[in-house]
Amino acid sequence: MRSFVVLVALISILETGNSTDCKNEPRCQISRVYGMRAADCSDRKFKYFPQCIRSDIEVIDLAMNRIRKLRFADLERYRNLKALYLQDNALAKLEEDTFDGLDDLTGLDISGASHVKIPPNIFRLPSLQTLYLSQQMNSNIVEVLETTKPITCPLVHLDISYSEIERLPEMGLLPTLVKYNVSGNNLFELGVKHFSGLCGLRHLITENVSLSLTKPCECWNTNRWLISKGFKDPPFDCQLKDNLCEEVPFNSSDKENYEKCSILLGEIARRSLLKKVLLPLATVMLVILLCIFCYFRRRRRYLEQPSYRIPAEEESMNSLPLKKIENS
Repeated sequence: MRSFVVLVALISILETGNSTDCKNEPRCQISRVYGMRAADCSDRKFKYFPQCIRSDIEVIDLAMNRIRKLRFADLERYRNLKALYLQDNALAKLEEDTFDGLDDLTGLDISGASHVKIPPNIFRLPSLQTLYLSQQMNSNIVEVLETTKPITCPLVHLDISYSEIERLPEMGLLPTLVKYNVSGNNLFELGVKHFSGLCGLRHLITENVSLSLTKPCECWNTNRWLISKGFKDPPFDCQLKDNLCEEVPFNSSDKENYEKCSILLGEIARRSLLKKVLLPLATVMLVILLCIFCYFRRRRRYLEQPSYRIPAEEESMNSLPLKKIENS
C-alpha cells in the first residue's frame, strides 16, 4: 500500500511538471487546413520544437521562430505529420535521423537556414513530394543531392533558389520531379548532365540566375536539350548568339540516362493507374459479384427447400380416423 501511494505521488509530480511546461510554452492556433489538423505556431518566439501540441497533428507551421537545433526526439511524438514549415528559423543543426519515421510527410520547408547541413535521410522519406531548400547559405545541397543517389523519395517540387551554389547537382534518375527552382544562383558550370535524369521536368524556374561559365556554349547546348524535351522557350539567358556555338550531338550517356528515366516514369505511371483506378474498380466488381453470388445461393436454397407437414398437424390428422372408428 505504501509503495502504491509513492507511485501515485510520483505520477502526479510528473504530470504537474508537464502541465507547468505547457503553461510556459507559447500557444499555437489549432484549425483545419484542407481537412487536416493544423497548428499555426509561426512567429511565436519558439526556441525549441513545441511538445504540447496534440500528437495526432498533421500540419505544423513554425516559420519565423528562433529554433536553431532539431533532433529526432523533438519530432518523435508527431508521427502523423504531413507538412512541416520551418523557414526563417536560422537552423544551425539538423541531426541525421531528425526526420526518420515521418513516413506520411509530403511537404518540408527549411528555407533560410544559415549554415545547416542537410541530412541525406530527407531524400529517403517515402512520401516526400515538396522540398524547399532556398536561401541555404554555405550548405551542402549539391553534395548531399549527389551522394544520396538514387533519391528514393517521390520528389515532385524542389526549390534550391538563392542558395549561393556554383553548379547544379547531378541528381541521377529522378523521374517524378516536375517543378525545379534554381533562381538567384551564380553558376560557374552548366550542362545537359544536370537535366538528363529529369525526364518528367515541366517547370524550370531560372529567374535572376547569373552565369559565369568557362564554356559559354554549354548554356546554349543545355537550352537546346531542354527545348527538344518539351520546353517552349530557352530557360537560361545565355547572352550569346546562336551562330557563335557549334551544334554538336548530345552525349550518349545523357541520352541513356534520359531513356532509363523514361522507363522508370512509365513504370510509375502504370503503378499509379493500378492504384488509383484499376484496384478500386476491381474491388467494386468483386463486391458486385459477391452480392450476386449470395443472392442466387440464397434463392437456390429457398427453391430447394423440402415441403413437409408440421408434426402437430400430422398427429391430429392421424387421430381422426381412430375417433370415427371408436364412435361407430
